[in-house]
Amino acid sequence: MAPAALGRCRMALIFAVLMDLVGVASLLVGIFAQLQINGRDFGDLLIYTGAILVFLSLIGWIFWYTGNIEISLEELERDYVVKGGTLAHLARKISRRLSRHSGKPGGGGRKKGGPHRGMGGAAAMGKEDSLQLPRIKEPLEEEASPRGFPA
Repeated sequence: MAPAALGRCRMALIFAVLMDLVGVASLLVGIFAQLQINGRDFGDLLIYTGAILVFLSLIGWIFWYTGNIEISLEELERDYVVKGGTLAHLARKISRRLSRHSGKPGGGGRKKGGPHRGMGGAAAMGKEDSLQLPRIKEPLEEEASPRGFPA
């Protein structure tokens, strides 16, 4: 088999085939073999493991398939050409306006005076925040902690 016949994503294909082989082998051994070690049956474990491995092989198959999809340049140009519709014009206008505001110094179109301005909060109405953090008292040098260690 020529290397070109396998496609571009060979590692995904190898992963998918190996997971399928190991998963199906595990399934068949779990179903048909009487596996008992120290009186415990391990058939269910092999069945579940095989099913999980076959399921994981789908990831490899999806990567291999999507990695080998080829789209011609004409299709790309036809599908992604800039359209002159009303919705596209409106989207470009909004995008330009938003990018113009975010480029100003001071960040993202915020007004000067803090992050709460314009949001209807207490800062916007001229009131100060009522949240005050308590000041931590510095321990005096002669005070000792309860265990006798210096503070």
